[in-house]
Amino acid sequence: MRKYSFLLFFAIAFIFGGKTVDAHVVDLTNKAQVQSNYEDFYPLIARYKGTSGVTIESYSSKWRTTAQLKALEAELLANKHGPELSLLGKIMIFPDYPAGENVLGQYFAEYQIGKTLSLLPNRVIHLYGGNELTTVAQMATTLAHEYGHHFTYYYLINKEQLKPADWLRSKYAAARELFRYPSVHADGSGAYEWSLPEILAEDYVQLFGSPLAVKGHMQMNVHIPTPFELSSLQAYWKQWLGNNYAVLSPLPLRLTGYMPDLSDASYYHLRLYLYSPKAPAYINAQDGNGRYASVNVGTRSAGVSESWYRPSALSDDVSWLFQKDWNDRVLFRAVLPMAKGFNRGSETLVVNYRNIAASVSSRPLFPDVEDEETKQAVKLLYDRGIITGYADGTFRPSEKLLRRHAASMLVRAFSLTLPEGYKVKATDMKEGDIGYKEMAIAEAHGLLGQGGKLRPNEYMTRAQMAVVLARACSDIYKQPEVLRPFRDVPPSFWAYNEIQTLAFNGITVADPFRPNEMITRGQFALFLKRTLEKK
Repeated sequence: MRKYSFLLFFAIAFIFGGKTVDAHVVDLTNKAQVQSNYEDFYPLIARYKGTSGVTIESYSSKWRTTAQLKALEAELLANKHGPELSLLGKIMIFPDYPAGENVLGQYFAEYQIGKTLSLLPNRVIHLYGGNELTTVAQMATTLAHEYGHHFTYYYLINKEQLKPADWLRSKYAAARELFRYPSVHADGSGAYEWSLPEILAEDYVQLFGSPLAVKGHMQMNVHIPTPFELSSLQAYWKQWLGNNYAVLSPLPLRLTGYMPDLSDASYYHLRLYLYSPKAPAYINAQDGNGRYASVNVGTRSAGVSESWYRPSALSDDVSWLFQKDWNDRVLFRAVLPMAKGFNRGSETLVVNYRNIAASVSSRPLFPDVEDEETKQAVKLLYDRGIITGYADGTFRPSEKLLRRHAASMLVRAFSLTLPEGYKVKATDMKEGDIGYKEMAIAEAHGLLGQGGKLRPNEYMTRAQMAVVLARACSDIYKQPEVLRPFRDVPPSFWAYNEIQTLAFNGITVADPFRPNEMITRGQFALFLKRTLEKK
């Protein structure tokens, strides 16, 4: 039988009127008192204090070298952190499980109540099972979770100025939309997975945890959305953490195909689609009820990928999730660890084995287009047959626009054709060259090639784009009745009149205009969409 997922909990203490009171937020082992002095019962094996200022003490014979403790400190720092780090005093590794068989760690918080609330320094994290969990990778998620308590205590106490008992009325709780879930509690009165401090710590692991911490990890509470699915929650953290933390849309993770295993029809082969920009992402999975520990199914390369997962090729701790007799449904989630800003993840993909056909969906159109207006633009252009994108399914909106690509889009958008008998004047293209036909049409209609060269593989500046659009759309655009001042486009600028035409017709709205920057594919799609809507 598979082991149940380990559960994490923490103890808090606060100072009131000079008297220290221990208050258990969640204690699933049902102890009357959480012990914070376990070190009195074990010999100290090793101690290390590094650049973080945090002392790491080991009472486990399996964590005995400075190199091991230094590596654990590096893992601590791989979790995103800020001023709250200075308030963490110590991490202690114990050989077994003194707080209970299923307890992997504890965090001891202490805060001062006065005119203002403040988390006190020298906070402590306990890590248990050191004789069994002997590598940094095995400790990573627990360390991130317990540090997540430290991190979130700092912000809800020091910034929101709320005691833990009042966290249900916090701005965090509103951003997390916890008002939708009556089971959530902040006083230890309900189920562990509905504890507000635990939800906070799990959010931290997902949004801020290290690559090792998020590999194979899915939040304990399967009934609430992940932080990757809540832009309001990311916006909440951004207000405290600054503009380096941009709100990110979820990665697209889809089930695009399935088939029964030929040797055992109780197993399914699943085909999963993912788009992960710039870096590899993990695919994690868990049973639909959250009863067992989540696992890592694999790592996907950057970009668009679509792969089959065959149970026979997977390890036993993963393959059982593809068995329909053991699972009514299975949850999949992608997570992309980010060196800066929030980690990025997908929405939860729910594969319902009782009606698996209903879980299948098509690949998204151009998953790398994230801006909402640009999404609308490329969809319009795609639906009208003006663009097709790249072979890998991306549009690459941030890439600079080639002149031959601009010609192709304009020719299709305005149904331009080559006049009968027209001879191309440009000397830098010949029949058979990529984009020759569209560039020839563009030259014939006076859009490109006035200088005797078409330069198909050069990029186009924003000023050049304005001139080309003004030429192509002279029967669509109205002549300016009011001139708009641009800080970087003086009246003497060579494309001043064309830029004014675009501005007057609402095709461009940006000031500064940045005329000498290369126009991107996404920007051109926007300008073309706004133009077509005027026809």
